[in-house]
Amino acid sequence: MGLMNSFASPPVLLLVPGLPLLLAMGLMSDPLRRVAMLLAPWAAFPALVVSLSLTPGITLEMPWLLFGTHLGFDEIARIFLFFTALLWLLSSIYAVGYFSRRSSRVRFFTWFLLAMAGNLGLILAQDMVIFYTFFALMSLASYGLVVHERTSEALRAGRVYIVMAVVGEVLLFIAFALAAQVAGGIEFEAVRLAVAGSGLRDWVIGLTLIGFGIKAGVIGLHVWLPLAHPVAPTPASAVLSGAMIAAGLLGWLRVLPLGETALSGWGGTMMIAGVVAVFYAVLVGLLQSNPKTVLAYSSISKMGIMTIGVGLGLAAPDSWPFILSVILIYALSHGLSKGALFLGVGIAATPPVSKWRRRLLIMGLLLPALSLAGAPLTSGMIAKNLLKVQVTSTASPWSDWLQIMLPWSAVATSILMARFLYLVWPRRKDASKAQATPETMLLSWIVLLVVVALSPWFIPLADQQTRWTVKAMISALWPVALGGGLAACVWLAAKYQWIALSSRIPAGDLLVIVENRLCSLVATGRSFGFETLPKWRSSGLVVAGRLLQPRAWHKALDAAEHSLQHWIFAVTLLLLLGIVITLLSI
Repeated sequence: MGLMNSFASPPVLLLVPGLPLLLAMGLMSDPLRRVAMLLAPWAAFPALVVSLSLTPGITLEMPWLLFGTHLGFDEIARIFLFFTALLWLLSSIYAVGYFSRRSSRVRFFTWFLLAMAGNLGLILAQDMVIFYTFFALMSLASYGLVVHERTSEALRAGRVYIVMAVVGEVLLFIAFALAAQVAGGIEFEAVRLAVAGSGLRDWVIGLTLIGFGIKAGVIGLHVWLPLAHPVAPTPASAVLSGAMIAAGLLGWLRVLPLGETALSGWGGTMMIAGVVAVFYAVLVGLLQSNPKTVLAYSSISKMGIMTIGVGLGLAAPDSWPFILSVILIYALSHGLSKGALFLGVGIAATPPVSKWRRRLLIMGLLLPALSLAGAPLTSGMIAKNLLKVQVTSTASPWSDWLQIMLPWSAVATSILMARFLYLVWPRRKDASKAQATPETMLLSWIVLLVVVALSPWFIPLADQQTRWTVKAMISALWPVALGGGLAACVWLAAKYQWIALSSRIPAGDLLVIVENRLCSLVATGRSFGFETLPKWRSSGLVVAGRLLQPRAWHKALDAAEHSLQHWIFAVTLLLLLGIVITLLSI
């Protein structure tokens, strides 16, 4: 009893991001690497225990850290921390079997733990400074996960990702600076109240929507997702899509003046962007041949639904408490189901050696796919029905066309999930390649599937009688049945060559247009003779016809630059610099 009381005290919140951060630093040290590697798969376990044991309302203030750090455990943090910590924990255990070589495992877990620390820490952050610090740590460390395989596709995806991540960080920095100026403080609660009535309100909202929208995959800002997810290792893809993408949504919930004042213009813009994302992502996803790319576009589509929810909250502040509960259920359902699907892709990549494992694989792929489509007896059904209730209570014109859109979004999702299942479905011709799946991969996936199956029964509802009514079942069943039927018709038509399905849209879709324009600009620059920049540090600098040889301090700069090219050294230096700045600010 005493142990549980001490674990439920506010200082335990430091353990949530602190343990993965310490283990990441341990992996960078030769003497500590073996111990850190043994503990690394369990780094998210304290966070999971905190989400299940602590009572919302606990706060921890640390005035000596940065500008006065505030960590807190509220209802939003409880939901986000539960599914985020569970995904990180199971993906960590999954990664032990996924990586056969120890060197790859250590390199992967170094970045994995840094990203984990940032993701878990920002959930507990109650002020803008510490939130921004953890958010930046998560975003920058994720680059190491995207480029882990070092292929040309991974490096290209990494370049796109890091450019967009840095742009997002800059926009958020400006938004937070303006919000702090308006509020006279950095705590989220004060910021939301101050921004609602400020003359800088539109600037803060616009920058926040774009900055977090990059991470959340808002349409037009989504191009990094379908590039990064397929090239990242499977356990990294599971948390990128299931947990880290939700960090953008959490940023909106923390900063935007939701429930404070009616903002019909911004709300309408968000709802339109959400509707476009729902159907555009499905359309492009259907033309992909990589199952992980299909799941990436599915994430963009599902985040469109949550974007609609945020738009409803901006347009109808009186209904925000109920809309917030719907968004939290949606985030929980999507995170668990999408994580299970990504981990299932890794299981399907090694065809099962026995019939019962093949049946397990089929059922395991079907369950989270049906949940995403909102089929009966799933958490996706509960989320969709609750959102429909909120839509009907919203003033026209939004309620009319949103009521029409929501069922058809379920049809579109069902078709996209059918496409995914077709691409990843185990086939008999793969029997010759059958091999034993590592037990850690299989066990972690099964545990996540059990949570997905049981989650709808533990979601708290104000009226428990409305959970599984006949009307709700029929409303959830017909879109899934229609989507599955349409997908089956298309498959049969393609099988008997009645139609040809050869069209393809490259992953990243809109990015291809931008890249073509940039290539044209580069070609124009080359036509003027700007082929490369002059290199002077290694060969000397020519001044007035005289070659000046590089001095000793030039060589020292070259050596320093060479060291900084190693990411582990650079991140360690960054952490030490942050500690020094913190000590100086005391």
